[in-house]
Amino acid sequence: MAAGVDPASVWDIPAQAHAAEALRGAVARGEVGHAWAFVGPAGVGQEAAARGLAAALNCPAPRAPGEPCGRCSVCDRCRRGAFAAYTEFTPTGATHRVDDVRGTWLVTASRSTTEGSWKILRVVDADRMNEAAANAFLKGLEEPPERTVWILDVADPDELPDTILSRCRSLMFAAWAPADLDAQGLRLGLDDPADRALAVRVAAGSPAALARLADPGEVGAKGSVARSSGLAYLRAHRDIPARLRAEKGFALSAARAIDDEVKARTALVKDEGRAELADLAQSYGDELPRGIAKQIEERNARREREARTLVVQAALDDLLSWYRDCLLVGAGGDPADALHADAVDALRADARALGAAGILRAVDLVLATRAELERNLQVGLALEALLLELSTLTMAPLRAGSR
Repeated sequence: MAAGVDPASVWDIPAQAHAAEALRGAVARGEVGHAWAFVGPAGVGQEAAARGLAAALNCPAPRAPGEPCGRCSVCDRCRRGAFAAYTEFTPTGATHRVDDVRGTWLVTASRSTTEGSWKILRVVDADRMNEAAANAFLKGLEEPPERTVWILDVADPDELPDTILSRCRSLMFAAWAPADLDAQGLRLGLDDPADRALAVRVAAGSPAALARLADPGEVGAKGSVARSSGLAYLRAHRDIPARLRAEKGFALSAARAIDDEVKARTALVKDEGRAELADLAQSYGDELPRGIAKQIEERNARREREARTLVVQAALDDLLSWYRDCLLVGAGGDPADALHADAVDALRADARALGAAGILRAVDLVLATRAELERNLQVGLALEALLLELSTLTMAPLRAGSR
């Protein structure tokens, strides 16, 4: 960063001023403690807050108590999640498993760090620990290593044992208000008011969902589309019910299109991972320490797996939001309340074609597929099966009407 430029504070976390101030104050007073539960909807600022805490605790030249400089290599790497003393644990499947807790989490907590004076260990989706994992983690939480802080992301506190939550300091994270999302949409390049309004409605308080929708896409070689925009993908997903009625064999085409989305996103994640490794190698003098290189490579592999899962889940969530709106308008609700209020005529057409019972059955099918995919079912086959069932369901009312 250029000299004389005042860097943004790591505590500038949109829509989470209360949480940021609580963390900053805890560092300034020397009252960080050993465990925090970040309670609230997933992806609304927990990552930035955890990485900000890592920077505040490890920055070698803070501007003030609890306020890291924001300029140094430590602050930069903490913000990117690439600092040796900062680790994120994500589920490897539907749940966090006991083997992960014993073989990775607790080992990492007890191991001496190669850099930094405080370890920050963030458990993403901590409420997805199974019972055995929670019991194993509790033992480690009861005897925390010195200068080690656990951060648990918790969307549903009822899914975690009270014995774990009671040992954490709870900090609330709020869903983003429409005004916050609208401002973020502008920052992300959604200049068209209609596009931005659609993205804000569908994002439903989630900045991560908004970022997906604001993705401008990428042009490939010779003008081909390497990756469509986020809104283009959304519109393709919500067109699926109508195209299943209109185009014979479209179910398999739709499954292949979603698979192409997965490939485009994972290719982007791979490129980002290679660039990150190259940047870090340069900062370390052209060669990363072996332990850090392994940690980054493992994290990049996790990111690729997560990208595959998130792309498919997003496509299914787009379908669910469309069917939800079909129910709304089909029951005579106010179209202005629909997430897809820009496409009311199409909603009405799908609502008439499917009927309430058909829409509810479609919702059940999509939800069941989403749950199966979290258990590491083969993605391509699961999507094909779902879309073929939706196609059969879509055609059933037409066949009944023709008799």
